[in-house]
Amino acid sequence: MFQKLDRKQKGFWSPTTILVSVLLHVLLGAGFLAASQNVEARKKKAEELVDFMEIEEEKPKEPEAPKPEPPPPPPPPEEPEAPPPVAKGFQTLQPPQEPPKEIPKIDLNQTAVKAEDFSGVGTEGGVAKGVEGGVAQDASDREAPPDAGTYELSAVEEQPDLRNRTEVGRQISRQYPPLLRDAGVTGQAMLRFRVNEDGRVDAGSITIESSTHEAFGDAARKVIERAQFRPAKVGGRPVKVWVTLPITFTLQT
Repeated sequence: MFQKLDRKQKGFWSPTTILVSVLLHVLLGAGFLAASQNVEARKKKAEELVDFMEIEEEKPKEPEAPKPEPPPPPPPPEEPEAPPPVAKGFQTLQPPQEPPKEIPKIDLNQTAVKAEDFSGVGTEGGVAKGVEGGVAQDASDREAPPDAGTYELSAVEEQPDLRNRTEVGRQISRQYPPLLRDAGVTGQAMLRFRVNEDGRVDAGSITIESSTHEAFGDAARKVIERAQFRPAKVGGRPVKVWVTLPITFTLQT
């Protein structure tokens, strides 16, 4: 036992351990080198990817052109100003300042003047059917209905004929003024009016030529507005014609 203790222990660094240590260092160095090369390769590849990647920059959208505003609507047409009312009065015939060189042709279709408008009562320049406080003016274009192309009854070849006599008779009874009927008053109104090509009465053309009572005139106007005629004819074609017709109100027994 003591002999074993006396032996000198061998050292740790033997040729074998040195060789192993060198090999380990070589392997570690190679590993570190390979790892560093791998990192460099990855870094370079990433840089290449970054260098060659094209990133499109998002351009801001161009603002849309403003839509043109619609044109303003046209102003509404101006309504013609209503003429002032005609004064209640009379007309005065004025002779021409210069005598005509030749006698003008007579227009048979021209509406005759109304005798009631030349009474001399009221305001000069007015008409019998004017209003109090009206304006003195020439009202011939408003008093007389437009009569262009309207024939007088004597100038047509075929006379107009009342077609709805039964209806007109009912209207005379219906429109009879109650106060006059109750009082037993009878009467008549003479009307002048235009019958159009279709046989209907032009309500705007109705004038009361005479009346035994004012109420009969108003009632007769309402009656004749419902009248329908077979139109007058010239050369086989319907024409406008002036008609003068009495409307008589009598008591039924």
